[in-house]
Amino acid sequence: MLASIRKFTLMDDMFFHTCLKDDKRGMQYILRIILKKPELVVLEMHTQEAVPSIYGRSVTFDVFVRDAGGREYNVEVQQKNDGADPRRARYHASLLDTMNVERRAEWKDLPPTIVIFITAHDVMKAGKPIYHVVRVVKELDHKRFEDESEIIYVNATIQDDTPLGQLMQDFACADPAKMHSKILAERVKYFKTNEHGVRTMCNVMEEFTKDIREEGKAEGIAEKTMRTILNQLRRHADYAIIASDNETSVDEVMRIAKENGLAY
Repeated sequence: MLASIRKFTLMDDMFFHTCLKDDKRGMQYILRIILKKPELVVLEMHTQEAVPSIYGRSVTFDVFVRDAGGREYNVEVQQKNDGADPRRARYHASLLDTMNVERRAEWKDLPPTIVIFITAHDVMKAGKPIYHVVRVVKELDHKRFEDESEIIYVNATIQDDTPLGQLMQDFACADPAKMHSKILAERVKYFKTNEHGVRTMCNVMEEFTKDIREEGKAEGIAEKTMRTILNQLRRHADYAIIASDNETSVDEVMRIAKENGLAY
């Protein structure tokens, strides 16, 4: 476990949100560089912010931020291209709005939002260090549609001598002594060398591993249940008995039967 911690960089989402937990100064530094806003002040932030959705898939944000101007951000690090799918960015943006709908009666009161994906690869494949995505009106010469929503992709492969390039060097660096930013190096060093920091990181890793095991176990149970239901259907067992044996509904058994060509 200690060997793994030494190899971690800020591009590892688990290490990223652990390092940034309660660290407004570090998050403020990151946003100021990405947005080129040296005056930006982080007012509130949460890591691993769970955002439930009554209509579909719930999401846990790596970092949720609100600045002093009221703008809200979701900041994510992504090692894989599929994690930065445009439809995922769209969904994250919609959830930022969902978090505010119940708190604000008027549409005009919805805050400006930005979803930021810091990606290990150039997902746009255009060799740019950063990509800003906004809605436009095609019939008005692509004039911006002022919905105050934006998606930003930061390409971590561009590690030049610009402020953003040096930030990406720091995100890819496992050794805090070699990082440009003292603010980020401080946090990385704490979780890699300080006794309490290392213990915290070990606990996070253990919890993460536990969650993975439990997910795998749940999936294993679901697969086993499905196999049992299919076997009973092949033997033409009564739907009600199958439902009772597997702690599900008759409607669900009938659905499975139809989908697998085993209805009777």
